[in-house]
Amino acid sequence: MADFLFTDIALQNIRSGTDIIQTSGRDTLGIAPSRYVSDSLATASLMAAHPRFVARSSNGRYWRALPEGGRIPVEVGGAKGNGMVDDGPAIRATLAYAAAIGARGARGARFESAHYRVEYIPPSEAIAQGTPPIQMVAANALVQDHSGASFTRQNGGRGIVYHPENLGPIIDLPLGQDVTAGSRSVTLASGLGTQLAPGDTVLWQLGELPYDLPETLNWSFATVVSVTGDQIGLDRPIPEGLTLASVSGTCKRLRKLPVLRDWALRNLVIEGPAEDGVSLYCAERVRIENVGGRNIGAGTIVAQYCDGLTIEDCWQDGCLTTQPSFGAAFSFAETRNTVLLRPRARATLGLIKAEAGAHVTVIGGMFENTMTDSQGQSLGVGVVVINAQGRASLTLHDLTITGFGGYRLMEVSNGLAHYDGFAQFSGTLRLIHPTAPYSIPLKAITGLLDLTIGGVREVYNFERLRHWRKRFVLRDGEYRYVYGPAGLLARARGYVTPGVTVGTGSQLHAFYLGRKDANGANYADALQPGKDITIRTYAGDVGGAQWLFRNQPFQVLCATAANAGLNAANEFVELECWFAEQSELDVTLSEDAVRSAGVEQDPLEAVFPAYDLPAIAAGATISVILPIPDMLASDFIDSVRFLGGFAGLELRSAEPQAGGARLVIANPTGTTIDRSATELGIAFHHEVAGK
Repeated sequence: MADFLFTDIALQNIRSGTDIIQTSGRDTLGIAPSRYVSDSLATASLMAAHPRFVARSSNGRYWRALPEGGRIPVEVGGAKGNGMVDDGPAIRATLAYAAAIGARGARGARFESAHYRVEYIPPSEAIAQGTPPIQMVAANALVQDHSGASFTRQNGGRGIVYHPENLGPIIDLPLGQDVTAGSRSVTLASGLGTQLAPGDTVLWQLGELPYDLPETLNWSFATVVSVTGDQIGLDRPIPEGLTLASVSGTCKRLRKLPVLRDWALRNLVIEGPAEDGVSLYCAERVRIENVGGRNIGAGTIVAQYCDGLTIEDCWQDGCLTTQPSFGAAFSFAETRNTVLLRPRARATLGLIKAEAGAHVTVIGGMFENTMTDSQGQSLGVGVVVINAQGRASLTLHDLTITGFGGYRLMEVSNGLAHYDGFAQFSGTLRLIHPTAPYSIPLKAITGLLDLTIGGVREVYNFERLRHWRKRFVLRDGEYRYVYGPAGLLARARGYVTPGVTVGTGSQLHAFYLGRKDANGANYADALQPGKDITIRTYAGDVGGAQWLFRNQPFQVLCATAANAGLNAANEFVELECWFAEQSELDVTLSEDAVRSAGVEQDPLEAVFPAYDLPAIAAGATISVILPIPDMLASDFIDSVRFLGGFAGLELRSAEPQAGGARLVIANPTGTTIDRSATELGIAFHHEVAGK
C-alpha cells in the first residue's frame, strides 16, 4: 500500500512508466484505499465531471478510480457510513461515475458499510417530481445491488424514485379523433404529429375512472412505427375503443416519455421517516428483491403504470412511531403482470392495496396486525389487509395473518357502483389471533381456511363444499323455522318468484338467515322478485349473527303477512347454500359419500299453515286432493306431517299428481275424529336422472 492518499495525488510526480497506483485511503489513512489507473479514459473532462474519483498529478497525468470486481465502493466517493454524515451525495456520485466509465452500468457501486445516512436530493442537484427522493433511478440503469446496506434519514420525503418527469418534460399529445377497438393507429389533434418520430415510446391513456384523475383502465406502452401527418402508427393494438366526447378529463391522449426497463434493485433497507420506500411510475420488466422499509408511511413499494413487476422477499415494518403507517405496505395502480413472492408486513394499515385496474398475484404473503394508536389500542376495522378497488384484480395463494383479531380481511368497494374490485384466496389462508376477526369474506376463499382463535384450531375445507337447498311454498300467515347443516356459509343465493312483494310490510316480510341460537339478519329486502340474488357471506355475519355460533345448525326463518293472498298462488322463495365444514387433513369424503348425503336431491316442501281436515267417521277412509302447483306426477313424496301429529288417524297412501298430491287417510278407531285446523306439510323432491 502506498503511503499517500487520494487527496495527495495532486502533490505527487508520478513517472510515466507507472500506470496503476495504490493509495492508502481517500482523505484519511486506511479509509477507502483504492487503486487508480492512468489510461485513455482518465481525462480532464472526466475529472471535471467526477472530481471525487479523478485526480491530476503534479506532472500533469490524470488518474481515475479503478473498479474492483466491476464495482466502485461508495466510500471511495466519500461516503462515511457512520449514520451521522449525509452520504447521499457520495452515493449518487459513485453511481454516476460507475455509469460514466461503464463499470457494469449502474451496478458499479459497492456498499461496504452497514448503515448510511441518506437525505433527500436538493433541487440544486436534480429536479424531482413530487416530494424530493433520496435517490433517483437513471433511465439506463441495470442493477442496483446495495449489499444489504440500510439508508437512514432524519428528514421526510421519498425513497428511491423513478418518474420520467425527473428526466425531462413529459409531452402530452391529445387525440383528435375517436379510437376503434383493435386499431393500431391514432390521430392526434391538429399539428401534434411533429412531436413524434418512429422509435419513440409513448403511453396511451384512454378513458378515465371516476376518481383520482387521471387514472384509467385502458393504458399501455407502445412504440411509434410510423408518423403520417397527425396519424400515428403503433406496434400494438388498442383493446378498447374510445369516443372522445365520453371523456371529460385529460385521459384521451398519448404521452411521450422515457420508460424504465430491465432494472433490478436488491438488498436494501430504507429507514424513515419517509413517505414511501421505492416509487415507480412507468416501468417495464422490473425486479425488486430483498428490499425492506422501516418506519415509512405509504409503503415499501408504490407502483403506477408498470408492466412486468416482480417483487420478491420484500417487507415493511411500521413498528416505530415517528412515522406511522398511513397506507398499505405495497400499493399498485394501473399495473399488470405484477407478482409478489413472500411479501411481509407488520404494524401497517394493510398488506396490499390495488386500484385502478391493477392486476396483482401474491404468493406466500405474511401480515402481522400489530398497528396501534397513540393509546396503544388496536386500530380494528381501520386495518384492511387486502384492498382491491376500482376494478383491480388480486389473486392470493398461501397467506398468513397474525396479531390482533380485529381487522377487515378484504375490501373490494370504493362506494362507486360497477367499480368493485376482485380478490380470491387459494391454497391455505391461515389466521392466528387471540380473538375472532371482525369479518372474513368466505365467498372469496377456494382452498383451506386454517383458523387458530384463542389457541383453538379449526380447519375448514372450501375445496369441497356441502350443498344445501330449501324451497318455501309461500302461504298466508307463515312463521316457519327450518334448520340446515352446520359449518361456515361459504356461498348463498336467493330467489323469489316474480309475483311476490318483499320487505317490511310486504307479502314476504321476513327471511332471516341465522343459527340455532341467533336469528341472524333479515334478508327479505335483499331479495328481488324474479331474479337470482347472490347474498354476501361474511363469517360472523350472514349465517350466524356471532362468530360464537359458526358451527351450530344453520337456521332459516320465513315469515309472510296474514291475508296476503298467497294460499292459492304459485309463489315460493328458494335459498341455495354451500357450506364449508370442519375438515381433518387426513380424511377425504368419497363422491359416493357426498351423494348419499342427499346433496344431489331437490328438496321441496308444500306447507298449508292452517289446514282443516274433514271429520272422518269411525272405521272410514277419505281421499283429499291438496293443490301443489310445482308438483309433478313423476315426483317423490318424502314425508307428510301434521303439526301435533295425526291424532289417531293413519296415512294409507300419498300419491303425487300434476299440480297436487292425493292423500288417503283412515280412521281405525271406533269414534269419529274431527281434529282442529293445524299446519300440514308435504316434503317431496323431483326425479333425478342417473345416480
